[in-house]
Amino acid sequence: MSLDKLRTELQEILPDKGISELNPFQWKVIDGIKAGKNLLIEGHEGAGKTTSILVTLVQKITEASEGSPRAIVICSTDDKAYAMHATLEKICRPLDLTVDLAHDRGNKLQQRNDIFDGTEIIVGTPKRLLELYNQNGYNVSKLKLFILDDAIELFKGGYKTQISRIAESIPKCQFLLSSTSFVDPRIEDFLEEYLPIHSRIESE
Repeated sequence: MSLDKLRTELQEILPDKGISELNPFQWKVIDGIKAGKNLLIEGHEGAGKTTSILVTLVQKITEASEGSPRAIVICSTDDKAYAMHATLEKICRPLDLTVDLAHDRGNKLQQRNDIFDGTEIIVGTPKRLLELYNQNGYNVSKLKLFILDDAIELFKGGYKTQISRIAESIPKCQFLLSSTSFVDPRIEDFLEEYLPIHSRIESE
């Protein structure tokens, strides 16, 4: 399916970044966020979950603004955070949107300074994001999207405490959880506490 329902800038930029069309599953995700819903998106590897996250971010975050981030994306490993950041940065640069990376292998002070200088989107790992938040490294008051990529791996990895501490500080915003599965008691507890109202979208 073509990109004609996206904003004009994205229709021009995304094909140059390797995204020339979206499948029905991805459109459901984008439409769900547009409708203001909290989403659980469940799909097998290759279903297009990551692309749906990337497009959702740049469809929702429409302009650069000073100060607080508008979106946080939490990844389960340093490598996944690095890959997500690298791909997202290529899309965001022509849109004049800043994407900062906060992962455990990076220099914490440098990451804090980069974020403090102003960013629209932060991509990072749970431990480092919580450390920076506790050090007043970023403000969540204007957050629009809180995204957990590969949620089952995040919770199996023992990061429920870090994620919950960030989540409990967030004002009202949209949550998006992406995963191959949501069958885990730790995820169920998290949903009950922080996301009792949500919609589920599954790939075919």
